[in-house]
Amino acid sequence: MNISIAQMQSIPGDFEQTLARMLDFAARAKGVDSRLAIFPALALAGGFPLDAADQEGYLADTIEALQSFAAETPVDCVVPVVGEADGLPVFEVVLIRDHELHALRMEGEFSELKSRLFGEDAPDQGSYPFTFDVDGLRFALAFTFDDLDALCDMGHAFDAVIFASTHGFSHDNPSTQLAAALTESRFIADAERMGAWLIAAGSLGSFDTQVFSGASFILAPWGELAAEAPSFEEAHLTYSIDAYSEGPLVHPLTPDVPDRLLTLMNALIYGLASFCRQEGVRDVAVVMDGSLLSSAVATLACDALGPLHVHALVGGAERPELDTAARELAQRLRIDATMAPDGASIDQVELMRAELVRSSGALALINLDKTGFCLDNRAGALSVGGLAPFGDVYRSDVVALARLRNTISPVIGPFSMRAWRVPAVEGIERRYLTAESQLEFIDYVLSGRIEWGRSYTQLVEEDRGGELAERVLELLRIRRLARLSAPRVLIVSSQTLMEHPQPLGVRWHDTVRDHDAQDWRQIAEYLQSLAAPSQHAGAPDLQKEFRDTMSFLRDLAVSGELFGGLGAVGGQDGGGHRPRPGEGGDSWSFGNPFSEN
Repeated sequence: MNISIAQMQSIPGDFEQTLARMLDFAARAKGVDSRLAIFPALALAGGFPLDAADQEGYLADTIEALQSFAAETPVDCVVPVVGEADGLPVFEVVLIRDHELHALRMEGEFSELKSRLFGEDAPDQGSYPFTFDVDGLRFALAFTFDDLDALCDMGHAFDAVIFASTHGFSHDNPSTQLAAALTESRFIADAERMGAWLIAAGSLGSFDTQVFSGASFILAPWGELAAEAPSFEEAHLTYSIDAYSEGPLVHPLTPDVPDRLLTLMNALIYGLASFCRQEGVRDVAVVMDGSLLSSAVATLACDALGPLHVHALVGGAERPELDTAARELAQRLRIDATMAPDGASIDQVELMRAELVRSSGALALINLDKTGFCLDNRAGALSVGGLAPFGDVYRSDVVALARLRNTISPVIGPFSMRAWRVPAVEGIERRYLTAESQLEFIDYVLSGRIEWGRSYTQLVEEDRGGELAERVLELLRIRRLARLSAPRVLIVSSQTLMEHPQPLGVRWHDTVRDHDAQDWRQIAEYLQSLAAPSQHAGAPDLQKEFRDTMSFLRDLAVSGELFGGLGAVGGQDGGGHRPRPGEGGDSWSFGNPFSEN
């Protein structure tokens, strides 16, 4: 069976243009005799939740767009759709067959309800909701890694599994990069466990500020790579799958060895260009003070948008040689540059940029990286809003990216290449002699806390009992107030700083704990003593209260509220940050501590 993947860019809500492009891809699929055209999960509706008051209208227009597409498409199609209900992502798969719409989850739920109403045998509640048959082949569709886990547990139940990924690009998670990092991801093992063709349709573009890289692929059931699409560009991928083949493939492809830094650079360039295109932004305004970070932001903007659309305010340098370096970089990049008066402070230059933003409508690009976001004292810093393209990238990676960019074309001068700082952490110079090793340690502690969710005790113990990790974590805690005016960031990691729970007004902070002090057996013994039979008359009531309490605790654990804190379900921070497609699962990272009993 010939199948096609339409790896396409789209602007959520621009239904007229999106439908025209979807019909074009469907016609191309028909032209190569494809039986089925598969679209990415975010191609039509985008997937990011709107305001509750707008959701009904948006859903109505999405359904109308699907009906219009179904009437005109020349080939059967699979169109995944991501919506929202009660603040949580809701997934649906629309199968278009013979110009008719079939919402798989909705049809399955109505079929089950009808069976119950009329006393018929209801379908198995554990059955997977997103399955369909085409010409005798059994398909299933997965949206998340949890969905793939569930399908792997089912064994060889399907001929092909479509992975319509809702996970945005994360440079610290190879599986989110699809074809670009197959050798380091989970998918080859998944295909072998499921014994099915694995068809990954990658979304492409920026949705909200999350970057999606495309990189669709098709894997044979025994793990060979049959076809792949490039990252960060549109593609029409077609392949003929044979459910009865046992391999090997006649012409298998060799998966590329991923280059982490180069892939991250391309994600930032593509993400900025896509964000500006989807928001209708033509020009950006940058401040160039000669520092490495400001030089990297200006260079990134030129690579993404072209020099004609980049406007720079040059000034505010700490030293005369950095001011000269900033002027020379503006000339090399051939961007429109306005020179600030001699001796102007960085705040005065920011005010000049604010006036430029007001008068021109340009988007302000903020010189801020993730390390500075975490640890720098920015309280009172001038801000005109805007976007920090490196705000989800640690400073050690920004330095490495600047060096990589200079190997491609040496535009950033030597003074600027050295103009970066290590955050002030008391005592770090005594252990780490070079600035690079100091910065790597700081970023390691921060990423362990934010991306990997390690506890205070774990991080300090990894520091071999030293105090440096404690000091970094203390700086992260006390800089919360300085982040109140933080700009938005391009999301290129598994968790941004704003998704890391950091409520204001909480004075408690963790400390290093003795393992014996964390012995949960003490709590278990206490609960057992409450449940033990008692001689006084209130024992049955006490036992009932105990059972009710345990049931309540179990419900909290299952929902993620018990160990995830406020906002653990439906959002990862208390600041109103919207959940991204693909997020989910319990907040308690070690599994549910309660059994089904």
